[in-house]
Amino acid sequence: MKSKILLRKADAYRPELIENFVREAFSVFNGKNPLFVMGDRVLLKPNLLRGFGPDRCVTTHPAIIGAVCRVLKDLGINRIDISDSPALGSLPAVAEKAGYGDLRKRYGVRLVPLTDPVPLDIEENIAHLKIAGSIREYDRIINLPKFKSHCQMTLTLSIKNLFGLIIGKRKPVLHCLVKNNKLTFGKMLIDIARHVAPCLTIMDGIIAMQENGPINGSPYPLGLLAAGQDMTALDRVLSDIVRVPLNQVYALEAARIKQFGQYDIEQIKLIGETNIESLQVSDFKLANYPVDITFNPFRLAKSFFKQFYEVRFKEKLAGSN
Repeated sequence: MKSKILLRKADAYRPELIENFVREAFSVFNGKNPLFVMGDRVLLKPNLLRGFGPDRCVTTHPAIIGAVCRVLKDLGINRIDISDSPALGSLPAVAEKAGYGDLRKRYGVRLVPLTDPVPLDIEENIAHLKIAGSIREYDRIINLPKFKSHCQMTLTLSIKNLFGLIIGKRKPVLHCLVKNNKLTFGKMLIDIARHVAPCLTIMDGIIAMQENGPINGSPYPLGLLAAGQDMTALDRVLSDIVRVPLNQVYALEAARIKQFGQYDIEQIKLIGETNIESLQVSDFKLANYPVDITFNPFRLAKSFFKQFYEVRFKEKLAGSN
């Protein structure tokens, strides 16, 4: 059976348009076993890498999160949590800057830090790999990535977004442990994705990030919303749309090698917008120069210090003013 991918054009973050897309996605991917049932505990995993406003395109747009919350509430889902592990800053502070501030009041959503790191045994045998054990509290996980270029991994799409479930500064340490092998890093991402197994991925590609992502890039009006259960199929379609050589999308190449999901475009069924060629763009810019996957010791130490200062001092001072 072919993997299904839902694509719709979207020219702006209009709440009604996004909510209609989310409802369509829930309908398309409902099978014999429903995606959600009343009483489910649902975790939303957006991209909350750093504390920037939505206009910077670093984080998943709050309009996407709000639409998902509204549809879930209509289905009788009362436990909706949002979690991620920002590179700099605490989850509440980063979420506030990203525009998520009113979600708790409007939908009863909780911001829940990731806890309980547990070892994850994977084929790549990477030491010290631990993932948040707290995700086991949930019946369903929805993956909500932001479409971005990535100076190390070329693109960060649905598979890469789940790396955020590694807690805190374990992430840069893992960057070092793969010994600058981007394909090995990609294979690790596949094992994480296999373990997490979100029930659905909804991609924020309305305004993407190009050039020096995932933080210092520039906005790009890709004008797309996309959804699927097969993350490899979704990432394959989106990579084709921006015309990036597939062997340079290291997480996708790792998925092909490890036979995770559907890589063959002939075995992917598009719904909504069915003609990839009509969606393709020729001016999406990747990072100006590739960056090693490994952080040098100085950069690693600097990262730990910046996080300590941000959370222990800067955020507390801001909160007291």
